[in-house]
Order: sequence, then C-alpha cells, then structure tokens
Amino acid sequence: MFKHTLIALATLVPLAASHSAFFHPSMFGFNVTDDTFPFDNRPAVPLKNRTFNDWWFHGHLNFTPNAGDIFELPAGMPATAEIACNKNATSYFATANNGTDARNATNPNDVCPGKNSTAYHTLGKDDLGGCALAIAYNSNATEVAPSDFTVFSVNQTCVFTRFTDFQVPARMPACPPGGCTCAFFWIHTQNSGGNPESESILQ
Repeated sequence: MFKHTLIALATLVPLAASHSAFFHPSMFGFNVTDDTFPFDNRPAVPLKNRTFNDWWFHGHLNFTPNAGDIFELPAGMPATAEIACNKNATSYFATANNGTDARNATNPNDVCPGKNSTAYHTLGKDDLGGCALAIAYNSNATEVAPSDFTVFSVNQTCVFTRFTDFQVPARMPACPPGGCTCAFFWIHTQNSGGNPESESILQ
C-alpha cells in the first residue's frame, strides 16, 4: 500500500454561486476559512484570473497539513475522494469554522446539499467532464512544478457524487521517503456555465 498526502486545492473556474473541492485533512489549506485571508480563499473558491503564485496550491502552501495526516492510495484498489461544495457538507464538518453539519441525511452522496447540480457545474450525469488524479514523486511541495505531474487515475462521472472512487494502478511505483505530491484535476462542461477547466494540488 502506497501512502500519499493531499496538498492543496487550486480551482481555475470562474466565480459561481457554489463550486466544489476535494476535502481531506492532509490537504494544504484544510483549515482555511473565509476569514483566514482578506478575501474568501477557501478550497472551493474558484481562482480564475489570479497570478500563478495565488493560483498554485490555492495560495495555501504555508497552510500545511498536520504531521501524520495522509491520504492513502492503495495500489490495485480504489481510493475514495470526498468532494463537496463546502467543508460543512463533508465528514469533516466539525472542523469547519462554524462546525455545522450540512450533509444530506437522506442522500449521503449529495455534493451540494440544498442546491441543484448546477452549483457544481453540471446539468446531470450525462453532462460531466470528469476528474483525474496525478502524481509527482517528490515529497517537498515547495519543489514541485505543474510539469512534474503524471495522471494515474480518472473518473468520468466526476463531479457528481460526494464519495468518488479513483482506481489506483496495481503496479504503482512506491513513493520516496516522506511521500509523494499528488494533484486532483476537474474539467466540467460549458453547459452549466464557466470556463471548463479546474485543478487541485495534492500530496
């Protein structure tokens, strides 16, 4: 079993009523709230038209995960991502700034409780661009560049469910000591508005 730690979520789609992000304690910026920066820079906030430094790692490179917080990528098995419009709609709601549980009790896979699917840029399951996970074999996030990533898993029905599986190759090479740096990419269609490109950085 190879273990990797999520780093950050950097989204390249324009501002909308809602959006979505990959949430896990191992991501950089996991505890960023709407009050952390002079502007709302939470992981699900889009980053269109920002400079590279503001876009890269969502500007969260200094907001490191706690030691021991890792996201496991089990070789030959699926890794389950938790994707939602905000942290309150995830299993980690208690660590959100208000601690409110906003999950849909009747539909645990609801990405954006209380809103329809256009909140995360889809008109339905037939209107999805898909997501991908990529990896860079370097545990030092400050040394990683966009060109260092190689895609190793895709999910064509993403973003549509809060719990989303990504199949990890059985022959995935082991990471160096300290782990790897990974990235989560999302492309949505134009039909529900906005630039169809999105990116998130993970370790």
